[in-house]
Amino acid sequence: MTKTQSKAAKATAQRKIVESIARHTAWLHRAATAQVNDLTEIIDKSGGTLARLLNDRLDNLTPAELKAFSQGKYTTSRLKGLRKEMDAWAKALTSEVTQASFEGFEKLAGYEASYARETLSGALTDTKLPAAPAAAAAMKAAKDAPVLGQMLSDLVSDVTSPVKKRIYSTIRQGISEGQTNQQIVRALRGTKALQFKDGVLQTTRRDAERMVRTCRNHVSNTAMNETYQALGVEEVVWTSTLDGRTSDVCATRDGTRYKVGSNHPTPPAHPNCRSIIAPSLDGDIIGQRPYVRAFEPVGKIPKGKRPDDMIGQVSAKTTYADWFGRQPASFQKEWLGPSRYKLYKKGDYKLDRFVDPTGKRLTLDELRIKDRETFSEIFGNP
Repeated sequence: MTKTQSKAAKATAQRKIVESIARHTAWLHRAATAQVNDLTEIIDKSGGTLARLLNDRLDNLTPAELKAFSQGKYTTSRLKGLRKEMDAWAKALTSEVTQASFEGFEKLAGYEASYARETLSGALTDTKLPAAPAAAAAMKAAKDAPVLGQMLSDLVSDVTSPVKKRIYSTIRQGISEGQTNQQIVRALRGTKALQFKDGVLQTTRRDAERMVRTCRNHVSNTAMNETYQALGVEEVVWTSTLDGRTSDVCATRDGTRYKVGSNHPTPPAHPNCRSIIAPSLDGDIIGQRPYVRAFEPVGKIPKGKRPDDMIGQVSAKTTYADWFGRQPASFQKEWLGPSRYKLYKKGDYKLDRFVDPTGKRLTLDELRIKDRETFSEIFGNP
């Protein structure tokens, strides 16, 4: 597919591809927010159902029954009925979250496969491309590939599997501390004044958001990778976001190239990862990529506090390490921390020296050990 094009045609195509994917990535994050909101609505509605259930059931329990519940004993028909309804509530929540999650993921898989093909087709106007993988095929590939060592279904189930345990624990603790039924329910659901963010279910909301953003990144990259392979793209390049929120592992992998069809790292590299893989034509990346010199989303920064050069573009060939080296000392120090910044400024430590092979940031003690091992390997033991 790429071998029949001239160098100039490939350069033009690559420029269009980079711009298209850069814009698409920004919209992809917003689309993830929409799915997060859908799951939050499910959890909020379920929280209301739980509150009504407990208000009705706990008020009818005798002091002896409350004590038995706090001890994990269900000795009466009312206690057994309460446990049965709570278990059914947890099962219903799991079913709704799972269904909504996978429906969103499958739609995304089909769309991303189509978008990857349309992007290449729009850039390679003189090349006839085969069809993109069907949504079902792209989704199957995403289900079959591990996400940070787990399967997609495991990550989804991890959102709701701890919920029942948290609910029971909160009720038992509340009873043992002498809380009123209303206080126990409030501890579970939270208060309306704080948008229910101060209750136990807030942990489930946070887990759901992390799961959605992580899984969508996996589904998107898998679907696109399947499409690139089907369309004959030979090489992809890891592309991280140029801003202060980028992780160590994504910063060090940015710009790394991989052969399509080979075993290689693929985003997500960590929960909430924003990195993508982009097609590389003829072994080069041409065009512009955006950057944001900030440690939080632009939307959260008042316009009056945004420096003129906080947002901009650089050559698509620029890696995170290249871009980072051009940033002000204040930005570098905040991202690295004072101690690592001193080592970095000495010039002997590049960004990849501060992480282990898995992308985990090394402590300074671990870094010293690694350096001693390297010295001993090269120069021999003193």
